[in-house]
Amino acid sequence: MAVSFKRIILSRVLPGIIFILLALPFLNAFCAFDLKVNREALEQAVADGKLPSEIMRGTQVVCFYSMICPYCEKNARRLERTRSLLHFKDTPLTVVFGRPDVPRDPQPFFDATGLEYDTLTYADQDIFLDIVCGKWPLVLVLKDGRAIHKFTYRGL
Repeated sequence: MAVSFKRIILSRVLPGIIFILLALPFLNAFCAFDLKVNREALEQAVADGKLPSEIMRGTQVVCFYSMICPYCEKNARRLERTRSLLHFKDTPLTVVFGRPDVPRDPQPFFDATGLEYDTLTYADQDIFLDIVCGKWPLVLVLKDGRAIHKFTYRGL
């Protein structure tokens, strides 16, 4: 009985564990494939003055967060820790919070995450959700208005 149990572990369970461990680095890449950004909504929000026009010029990091979202906090912490590794430490960072109609102080969010930003702005909920296609937290690296990198909670 002990020999057959050992054989099952070695022949079926162990290869499965090895496969999963080898696949882990690639899973984050697959998660990023379904990230969609509504570029037209982003351009329209900038054209209408709802978002700062600077985000469409040069290379910019734009983060779409909610102040009460725990995944947004975790994403912001990860972003702050990995910005230098991703070569975005000196890239201007804009934080866009949704729901400007709900008055909240953003300072506790930044105190908890340690995220250093250059510009803080708010977007109406409909505009925010339209740009991120309903999925946030979302971090975009824009180059002249085009998303060259997209990160969500799992992919950062």
